[in-house]
Amino acid sequence: MTLRVAVAGATGYAGGEALRLVAGHPDLTVGPLCAGTARGPIEDYQPHLQSLAGMQVSETRADLLAESDIAILGLPHGASAKVTSAIEDLNPDCLIVDLGADHRLASAADWEAYYGTEAAEPWTYGMPELIREEGPSQRELLAASTRIAAPGCNASAITFAAQPAIAAGLSEGTGIVASLAVGYSGAGKSLKPHLLASEGLGNAVAYGVGGSHRHIPEIAQNLQAAGGHTASLVMTPVLVPMSRGILATVSIPAAGTTQADVLEAYTAAYASEPFINVTSSQPATASVLGSNGVLICPVLDRDGERITVTCAIDNLGKGTAGAAIQSINLALGLEETTGLTVNGVAP
Repeated sequence: MTLRVAVAGATGYAGGEALRLVAGHPDLTVGPLCAGTARGPIEDYQPHLQSLAGMQVSETRADLLAESDIAILGLPHGASAKVTSAIEDLNPDCLIVDLGADHRLASAADWEAYYGTEAAEPWTYGMPELIREEGPSQRELLAASTRIAAPGCNASAITFAAQPAIAAGLSEGTGIVASLAVGYSGAGKSLKPHLLASEGLGNAVAYGVGGSHRHIPEIAQNLQAAGGHTASLVMTPVLVPMSRGILATVSIPAAGTTQADVLEAYTAAYASEPFINVTSSQPATASVLGSNGVLICPVLDRDGERITVTCAIDNLGKGTAGAAIQSINLALGLEETTGLTVNGVAP
């Protein structure tokens, strides 16, 4: 038996990637497609999804979403909570996954400080690989959940890069400095002048500088779960002329350790992870394109005072929709890797 999946925000980048993965999943089938203002055949907005050609995009209505077993919400920040409440009234058994940020943060104060609106209820965080120092594992939490908050893409890359060092006691998690090269799909599909090809091609530009990026409290929350003592970090994402992908370079303070210790910590942390590979060569975003894979290379700096970790992910894959499908698999009791691949697309 296959389960129906409705997608809100089906015409956007994250929604489109979720649709692509659902369409290729053996236990899921695509249900109602919704969007804010877009209407008509889905191929007008997602022409690469040929198997879904002819399906119609409707307005975002709770009754349409509640018809399905699973609802994936790819809506603007702040929009998911209201829709969720209406879905719950109509179908309390519906498994709901939010691709936005509405339900990621446990701290209402952090949400209000970074997003400027009233905080919504925190949901189970959709990162199965999250290291938790205490309590049940993240996989156990997801297996018992019907409300899942998919992680942020930049937050995912930095978390994967930093949490093994913290969990192994090589770092307290303070003083972390991260620089990220980010593909333009991470900025969404809205038409804005700085996202035009004429502006982006041959160009690199930073954003969210000076501690203002909204993923910072999410990253701090993740690293605290691993045993870190940080509440903030220096994070500078840079838009670079590629469609999708993130290459995070994360500098982590450390002392009294060796390269062998670092490699052991990262290898042990991810030894049983189906989608995370620790490599001795520098990761490339092209190697994880279109996949749910994560490539990580940890190196102790020559002075022994910092660990530099590079991490490559597909921002739409493991950074968003892939993590959502992986979490859905766990919530449904399916094999975690179902419908997902660790292999990228090349050339």
